[in-house]
Amino acid sequence: MEIAPGIHNVLVEDAAAPGITNTYMLIGSDGAAFVDTGWAREGEAEARLDYIKKMGNPPMLGIICTHRHPPHWGNAPAIQAATGGPIISSLVEKGPIEERMEGAKVDRVVDDGETLSLGDMTLEFVHGPGHTYGSLAVFVRESRALFTGDTVMGVGTSVVNPGEGEIDLFLQTMDKFIAYNPSVIYPGQGPIVADPLAKLRELIAHRHEREEQIIGLLGQSIETVDGMLAAIYTDLDERRMNLARNQIRSHLIKLESEGRVTGSDDTYRLT
Repeated sequence: MEIAPGIHNVLVEDAAAPGITNTYMLIGSDGAAFVDTGWAREGEAEARLDYIKKMGNPPMLGIICTHRHPPHWGNAPAIQAATGGPIISSLVEKGPIEERMEGAKVDRVVDDGETLSLGDMTLEFVHGPGHTYGSLAVFVRESRALFTGDTVMGVGTSVVNPGEGEIDLFLQTMDKFIAYNPSVIYPGQGPIVADPLAKLRELIAHRHEREEQIIGLLGQSIETVDGMLAAIYTDLDERRMNLARNQIRSHLIKLESEGRVTGSDDTYRLT
């Protein structure tokens, strides 16, 4: 459905359901672009192709994959095959995306600040590492709308897994997004963020609070990741425990890089 002038969220499932990836189709006077394409599950590609037809088959000028995780590029090959539109990503994400796309290729790698014109809508590509090293956001210059992939979620905070991203980069990206002064954020998951600056500052504060919490636990001689996990996440669903464990590890990696802690084998101490 159209959620703002020229901006459509093309979903098969209920947008309010947890874990549903938003797939945005932006339509300008000269053509269209997708920002993320959803899971490659039965019926999902067909639903998006039907929506393109419903919108009059505008020239597909870009199929933008914000990062490497499957729900963000899953239907890109099918949309590319049907429309001829180029698949777009950052250089860092190109390899991981292509490894999983079973033969399809990223056609265009974009630099920070590079643009794609849809006619009366100018899309600026914004490198926003943190959630992954090559995460990409899209900023519509005319309306100041910011599409963030999973770097900013509609509810809660993005995960930062060791080896895929870094807390310090995530915090730098939050500051970068603030400098764009977006009017609205369209996240990869969850509802539209109507007060972007408040949300971005909240995410920065949350990360700083978690860091101080970890330092406080280390000061109490709670020095293992599992000990911190039990102290911080007292009522978390068991299915989310590994994600939470990885958030603690990512914070400890940041603190270790700053020389504030030292450790190995998931056991740390203050320096």
